[in-house]
Order: sequence, then C-alpha cells, then structure tokens
Amino acid sequence: MQGNIKLDGHEYRVLSYRTRDVTDFSPKASTPGGAISFSELGLYQIQSQTDWRHGFGDTWYTDEAMYMHTNGNLDTRHPGIVMMFTKSTASDTDNNVKEGFVNWNNALYAYGTAGLRKYSGGSWSSIYSVAAVNGVLPSGDYLFFLPDGNRIQKLDTSDVVTDTGNDSNSIDYKWINMHSGYVYAGKDGTNRVHRDSDSALAELEGTTADTNVIYVGTEGSAPTLGAVVYAGYLYFFKRDGLWSLGDDLIARKSLDFTSEESSDNFRSWVVYNGYLYFPIRDVVYQWNGARLTDVTPPRLTDSFPYTTYGRFDNFISANRFLYCTARTNETVWSEDLLCYDGVSWSKLCRLTENGSDTVTTIGYDTVNARMWYHVNATADVTYYIPFQSGSEYPYADFPTTGSHSLYLARWSAGYRRVQKSMSSVIVEASNLTSTRKLSIYYSLDGADFVKWDDITKDGITELTYPGGSATKEFYYIILRIDFETGTATQSPILESISLRFIMRPEEIYGWNMSIPIAKDLEVGHHIDGRMPKETYDDIKEARNSKSPIEFIDIYGESYLVYITSITLDKYETDENAGGSSTVSEQIATLNLVEAK
Repeated sequence: MQGNIKLDGHEYRVLSYRTRDVTDFSPKASTPGGAISFSELGLYQIQSQTDWRHGFGDTWYTDEAMYMHTNGNLDTRHPGIVMMFTKSTASDTDNNVKEGFVNWNNALYAYGTAGLRKYSGGSWSSIYSVAAVNGVLPSGDYLFFLPDGNRIQKLDTSDVVTDTGNDSNSIDYKWINMHSGYVYAGKDGTNRVHRDSDSALAELEGTTADTNVIYVGTEGSAPTLGAVVYAGYLYFFKRDGLWSLGDDLIARKSLDFTSEESSDNFRSWVVYNGYLYFPIRDVVYQWNGARLTDVTPPRLTDSFPYTTYGRFDNFISANRFLYCTARTNETVWSEDLLCYDGVSWSKLCRLTENGSDTVTTIGYDTVNARMWYHVNATADVTYYIPFQSGSEYPYADFPTTGSHSLYLARWSAGYRRVQKSMSSVIVEASNLTSTRKLSIYYSLDGADFVKWDDITKDGITELTYPGGSATKEFYYIILRIDFETGTATQSPILESISLRFIMRPEEIYGWNMSIPIAKDLEVGHHIDGRMPKETYDDIKEARNSKSPIEFIDIYGESYLVYITSITLDKYETDENAGGSSTVSEQIATLNLVEAK
C-alpha cells in the first residue's frame, strides 16, 4: 500500500492516528426491568427478583416478577416470598373410585363406584353402596344423588336413603342442578333434561312423555354433560358448545365449539370471581357472558421437546383461588394441582407422576378446611390437603422428603446475544437453620446445573466464587433454588435473589485521524494526482455511504467501517493572477467506527 491507510478504495497519508475501543459496558443507572432500587454504584450491575406471583411459565427475563416452573411442593402465590406447600395425607383407602365431593348437613360426602360415602368425625362410612353415583345435589332437608342406571335417591338428615322421583322411570340421570325454584336433571347419554319444583323431587319424571321435557339441541344429538347457574341463567354443557335456557324453556347455543367437538371438552367447570371457567380440549377459557378469553397456563420448559399442561379437569373455587388439575404432555406424564388468582397460574404440588394414575375429582371440605382429591390407581386412595382456617397461607405440614425446587426464568439482562460475567449472587431469606435451608444452583447457556452453595442463615447472604472461580461467563443463566426442611411444621422462606454481573460485549473499535489534502500531495512513494476538491469529494462520498466501506489501517488490517464525522480545516490559500483564490492545503479530521 502506497499510503498510510486506505479508505473506500483510496489511499491516504495521515498526520495523526488514534485507535480506541468504543464498546461501553459500564453499569447503567437502573437495572433491566426498571428496578432502579436494586442498582449499585459499582462495576457490577444487579438483576433482582423479589416477587413470584405473576410469572409462572416465563422463560426470558422481562420484569422483576417471573419464574419458569417449580418441582415438588412450593407455594408462589404470596407477595414477596416463596415457601413450601402442604403435603398430602392418605385417608380413605376403600379402593373404589370417587367422582365428586359435596358438603351437606355439616359433613363431607363423596360419590362414585362405591356409591355414597360420608366423612365425619375423622372417619369414612358407607351410606349407599350401589355403584357409580353420577351426581349429587344438596337441597335443604335432602341430599339428592343419582345411582347410575337406577332410580334417583334422597338422603335425609338422619342418613336415611329412600327412593324419589315420579315413578320407576325416574332412573339413570347423569347430572342434577337447581335454578329459579326448580331442580333440573339430565338423562344419562341423552340430550333430554327434566325438571321438578317439589322439595322432595316427588314429581321428577324420566320419560319422553314428560310434557315439560327440555331438549338441548335437536332430539337425539350429543348428550348433555352437566349444567351451571351463571349470571342468573342456567347453562347446559355439551361437547359441541355451551347452551343457555330461556324463559320459554328453549335451550339455545351461546358458545359454539362444533369445529372443536371433543370428549375432552367441558371436562369440568367453575364460576370464579364473576367469570365462568372451562376447558376446550387443552385450552382453558374464561367467559364473562359475552367475551371469551384464553387463560391457558404457558409452557413449562424452554427447550425441545417443550413441556406443557393439558387435560385440565376438576375445577373448584375455594379461599380466593381457583384450583384445578392438569396433566403434562410428557410420555410418562404427571398430574399437578394448579392454582389461579385471576391473573396468573401457580403450581402447588404434584399429585401423580407415573403416567398411569389419574386424579378423578377434587373437592373443598368447608367443615374440616381440607382439600380432598382421589387418585384412581392400582390401589385407589383418597387424600386430603389441610388448609389454614382464615388464612390463604399453606397449612404447616410440609414434606420433609423429596425434591422441591424453584426454577427461575432465563436471565439475559435484556441482551440475549451479549456475554456477561457474574461474580456473585445475593440471597435474602428467613426461617433458616442447618437442617432447614436453601440450596442455590446455576445453569449457564443450557448446560447442566451446578451447585453453588447452601444458605442456612437468615438475612442477606452473598455467595461468591461460582464453581470455585472468581467469575463465570454466560449469555443467559438459569438459577434453581432447592427448598429443604427437616421439620414438617417449618418451611424455609425465600424473599429475594439478585445476580451481580457485568456486560462483556464483543469489542468494537473506532478511529480518529487527520488527513492532509493538497495538490500533488506526496503519499508514500507516489504523488496523489487528485485536486483538493476531488479528494474532499471522495471523503464526503465515503461519509455519505449507507453501507459500510472498507478501511485498511496502518498495519494493513481490513475492516468494514462507517465515517461518523468529518471536520475540515483550511491551512493555505493560493491567489490566482485574476484575483480569485483557491484553497490548496487543508486538514480533514475523520472519525470512524467499526460496523459490527
């Protein structure tokens, strides 16, 4: 090369030359996500998480309240803390499937293949042993229940069971509900609904001769699955949609799911916080009577094959929350207890995990403040989860075995393709001892989890030397916090976690140089034949280029750059014989930046 540098195909001599790394990775005034209160006036930035209520299923950091998923029994529903969730206790082991629970006459009743069973005084007893009770309805002096294929029955407050209904044809009802002074009952396997206003259901008919029979859809169409009273109306569920009953006793379709008709539609439903919730296939919908909103929980993992929830079932509303079960899409699936607070979902515990056992029902016991559920397995078992009376916090009967982990989202500090270097993590926690602790793990860029250390003291603890090194470098990090207790009545409490890191982006260089411009300028071993204006025009053209131009530096290294600014200083003017003047010597100062 004849000159000192080459710019956009032209060679130039330089008078001064400076190279500078223009990448700025100094700490900013606030932490990504806007948590300015957690920033530090030091070299390392802070990324913090202080609340977990509304972040279930998120995989990339966008604010200070999110996590990916949990394992085991963890409760993330409460402001500012994560704690363990109550363990389940086995109760009824009669090895018969239960299909539902109901509260009546100061006791809990369960119905299913063993007929009708009662829980009172701490033990279960059989009330009616004819198999497969389809549904029950508490109604003042009686508890009505529907033996599969048999006549409708009523239970009085002395636990005496008697037949009811109009006659021997009042049999084989699938479901039963009450609305506006009438009891409605759907015939099993049909779209036919009968009703009666008698307090003992003595006039409830069961044949097509019933003059008040209601057909939901055309006669002989898909059977009804159940009914719900919502916003003052009675709605019927069918696998093709939701039907409402008018004052004229005609059922009309309010929501049409004909194109998604499936046996998985309307597996369960519940009215919660003024909305009706139900599943259609593997989607959970919220309906306000006019607008349908998808509120399905997000996916649980961020790598293929992605783990998601589906087969939502067993919806109930209790103690300010909506609860339901959901099954993972894994080959060996698990079924979990989920909780919804009207904004987001939490997973509280795993109910089954072998890919075969199924949760058939969930119910809330208002007498004993317990959530009951039944597992259909090789040996069926009914379990309960005790609740605190008058508090939404978990009952202090925590698991002392098993894995209970909180997986935070991918943290990239808002810059996914910029490498970071971390020096420490700061954990704020309480109620800790040597046998009641938090264990901190990290995974860098999708690698295996590595244990950092245990937290066994209350207050703020800073863990340093991750993996035995002064720092660790990554593009994104996932933190995992394991909860462990040796005492069933105590839980470790996580309050906040903060990561100290610094941005380490790839270097980008800039240059500053002064280029002389003159007629017949000597550049290296040759003379530049361009007139000063021609040289200046070439520089301006390079400055105006919308695409990067080639720059060859004083060492012969090639870069793609942009010229960011030009400063032109005049040094000498030649006077012509005619009185005009021409600028003959100038200095052009250029700033360049690497296009990277």
